[in-house]
Amino acid sequence: MKRRLNILCLIVVLVLSYSVVETGYYLILGARTGVEAAQGAVSQRHQEDLMNVKNIYVMPEGIFADTPRLLVDSVYNEKTGSYIPSAYSSLLVSVPTRQPGACRLLVSLSDLLNLALHVAALVLFIRLIISVNKSDIFLWKNVRRLRRLGMALVGSFFLTLLSGYITFHGVDEALEIPGYALSFAEVVDATSLVLGLCSLIVAEVFAIGLRMKEEQDLTI
Repeated sequence: MKRRLNILCLIVVLVLSYSVVETGYYLILGARTGVEAAQGAVSQRHQEDLMNVKNIYVMPEGIFADTPRLLVDSVYNEKTGSYIPSAYSSLLVSVPTRQPGACRLLVSLSDLLNLALHVAALVLFIRLIISVNKSDIFLWKNVRRLRRLGMALVGSFFLTLLSGYITFHGVDEALEIPGYALSFAEVVDATSLVLGLCSLIVAEVFAIGLRMKEEQDLTI
């Protein structure tokens, strides 16, 4: 049973580690781009393109028509030498946005804090696994760890939501693609929110069980 639990815990650790690495990678990439721009390592035009890179999600406007049309574009298939119907769902674009400096600063701070919360969640989960493997399971310190883990994951979700909304709003004012509408629905992944709420629920279940045990011990 413990082996099965360890396998499941390892999967969760890998998922959390991936989130940390992904967030850290984009932060480092942005910092590296800024340093290269300051040192003049790339051309002025390339600097501007890199600094304005945005990952956007789009939805074909044709699906809202009376006669829905999903595949509004085409791509070249080299294997057949012909164009095939297609539609884009996400794009990497370089578009300058006219956002106040406060908004850009808020996005940067949100990303840094988001990375810190991911690291904290990973550390808390690893400490929880170690405690479980030592057979120290139903303890108040584990309840506190689960609560902090849940709050870190929920906080990460809302920080991602905030950063994504600010970026989306800026791009929406500066970019319009014929046949497509910008989509905000895919910007935020609700996985961290669901995991955070599950962690908080498990923490409360542990807390109820511990209170019942303490009351029973006092009765005896």
